[in-house]
Amino acid sequence: MNLKTLFVSDLDGTLLTAAERISAYSLRLLNEMIDGAGLCFTYATARSLNSAAKALWGLRQVLPVVLYNGAVVMEPWSRRMLYNLHFDGAQLADLRRYIEEEGVYPIVYSFSKDGKERLSWVAGKESAGMLRYLSRREGDLRLHPVASYDELAEDEVFYFNCIESREKLEGLCARVRARQDLKCIFEQETYQTDYWCEIMPAGTSKGEGALRVKRLLGAEKLVVFGDAPNDRELFLAADESYAVMNADEGLKALATGVIGYSEEDAVVKFLAENLHRYL
Repeated sequence: MNLKTLFVSDLDGTLLTAAERISAYSLRLLNEMIDGAGLCFTYATARSLNSAAKALWGLRQVLPVVLYNGAVVMEPWSRRMLYNLHFDGAQLADLRRYIEEEGVYPIVYSFSKDGKERLSWVAGKESAGMLRYLSRREGDLRLHPVASYDELAEDEVFYFNCIESREKLEGLCARVRARQDLKCIFEQETYQTDYWCEIMPAGTSKGEGALRVKRLLGAEKLVVFGDAPNDRELFLAADESYAVMNADEGLKALATGVIGYSEEDAVVKFLAENLHRYL
C-alpha cells in the first residue's frame, strides 16, 4: 500500500448512491485500486461501523475508519477502538436537562464498562424517524432499549442523535450551540424529510478523525471528498478537497475542485483518472 497520500471520503451523498449502497461499479474499481495500485483509502461518516459496513459490503476495509462524525476512530476488521471522545459528567447532566425540558428523546451512543458499543433509547418514546432508523437495524446487537436514561449512568456516552421535525428540534439545537464545549450538527436527513440534531463534544469532527488516521499511518498528504455541511471541517483539514456536484454550495466554495455527481460514481472515477498523480 502506498501511504504517500491518504484518501478519505464521506459516504452518504458522496460515495454512496441514493439506495444507501456503494454501486457495483465503484466497488469493483475501488477494490482493484486498493489491491493493484496501492490506493490508501478510507471513509469518514456520521454512520456507525455496522451501518457503514452494510452500505460498503464487499469493500476492502484495510485502514482505520472515522465514525460518528469523528467521535470514534476504529479498526473495522477487529472493531478495536483507536480513539473515542466522550462527554464528561457535567456535560451529560446538562444535556439530560435540555432534552427533558425540550421534550426530545434521543438515541444515545455509548460504550459500556466492558467495552460494548450500545445504541440506547427510551422504549415507547420513539418518534416516527427513530422507528424508521431502528427498523433498518433490526437484529443489530448494539440495540439497547431502556426504561430510563439512568440505566446508562456508567457508560461512556459520546453521541446523541435526535430524529424529529425541524420545529421540534430547533430549541434543543439552539441551546447546544450556545455552548463552547458542545457541538451540534442540525441537518435534514439525506434520504428523508426528518431532521437530525446530532450532539457531541466540541472537539469532535471528521477532520480531526481523518488527521488522526493520517498521523497513525504516517501519510504525507490528505485528500478528501464530501457533500454536506458536516464535511466542512474535513475539507479544512485536508491538503486537497473535492465536492461532488450535488454538494452544498458552501462546501463547494471551500473545495479545491468540484467533481461529478454521487449517483454517477464521481469519487471513484476521480480516483481512477487521477491516482497516478499521487503515487
